[in-house]
Amino acid sequence: MPSGIKKDEIMKKPVIVGLGEVLWDVFPEYKRAGGAPANVAFHARQLGNEGIPASRVGKDELGKELLDVLTSNGLDISHVQRDDLAPTGTVEVTMTDGEASYSIPRDSAWDRLSMTSQWLDLARRADAICFGTLAQRDDISRRTIREFLAQAPASCLKIADINLRPPHYSKEIIEASLNLADVVKLNESEWKEIRRTFGVDDLARWLFSEKNVRVICLTKGGDGAELITPDAHLIEPVHPIEDSNGDSVGVGDAFTAALTHHLLRESPLDVAVSAANRYAAQVFARKGATPKLPEAVIAAVR
Repeated sequence: MPSGIKKDEIMKKPVIVGLGEVLWDVFPEYKRAGGAPANVAFHARQLGNEGIPASRVGKDELGKELLDVLTSNGLDISHVQRDDLAPTGTVEVTMTDGEASYSIPRDSAWDRLSMTSQWLDLARRADAICFGTLAQRDDISRRTIREFLAQAPASCLKIADINLRPPHYSKEIIEASLNLADVVKLNESEWKEIRRTFGVDDLARWLFSEKNVRVICLTKGGDGAELITPDAHLIEPVHPIEDSNGDSVGVGDAFTAALTHHLLRESPLDVAVSAANRYAAQVFARKGATPKLPEAVIAAVR
């Protein structure tokens, strides 16, 4: 062991924070725990990191049930706040040909995130923070998320999930998120929307030169994914898998978690995007956003 390095520093699991909404995805016949940041935290933990959701639920039965589910999934819920007035968040999910659409009520507990001393401590020890545009729709949570990011160490990897859910975003929310991000993850429709919103033809060049983004990840559904940096452009095809019993809910979050896992370990970019795509395919083959995967599957992409 090199001089001056403690064993516990070598063994320390990276702390990956999912900052934003935690909620119930309500399907026509059942409900499942969800919310993109919480999903990222789950998958980060499943991949061997310290995945921590930082969110807020109501002091209601749905909130208690949601916390029980997070705990049963092995997640640390000590940074999930409780709100005395606002209800636990829900999202109505409608599936059409395996693709999801969402109805998201306003004034949920996760719209009232609060920067506490406990959250300050978490921000300062985070190795990566995954945050999205959705949880910034209310000015209370928007201010908290930006303060949390500002308190993170300079070495912390900040990943912006540009999850555009009409009408829950604005040009200002998108631009502020891009300004705060080291890594930007978005899909093809979001890529087109940002180009249109900001009037740019070469979006990648604009993100690198104007926003100081370091890595862009473009997910393309059945066409795989692209990973773009100022010096590289990698195209990763989809990984065929039996998916007739699965759905698309949370697949992008699984991709984000696996990509973050490898970026923190400084894996070669081709390894990182391939592993993220293969991990996401395994989630797509199963129902819900947070399926527990077999250890052999996890080991193959870890």
